[in-house]
Amino acid sequence: MGQEFSGILRERILIERQSGGRDGLGSAEPVFDNIGEFWAAAEALSSGRGEAGASRSALPRWRFVLRETQAIRPGDRLLWNSRAMVINSVILEHRLLPKTILLAEETR
Repeated sequence: MGQEFSGILRERILIERQSGGRDGLGSAEPVFDNIGEFWAAAEALSSGRGEAGASRSALPRWRFVLRETQAIRPGDRLLWNSRAMVINSVILEHRLLPKTILLAEETR
């Protein structure tokens, strides 16, 4: 990727986290707090390999690479191109360039 990878960050993603608020019955409110908007590179992932014991999900999975941030957590909601996803994994990589790698699965 060289010393700078900003040229591949072409997609705008929005990260949200479910609010901690509760309704009168103690259930979580369907309200999300905005964590931030980020530039990212998006890549579609194939389903898991059966011989390796990887999960084969019917829902499309995606990999997003963005500049390093520690604001995102697994379970957060990712909105991109009219798609809603849940973040399954957050990887902070510090090798050549600090970056964050998100693995997400579509929810609808």
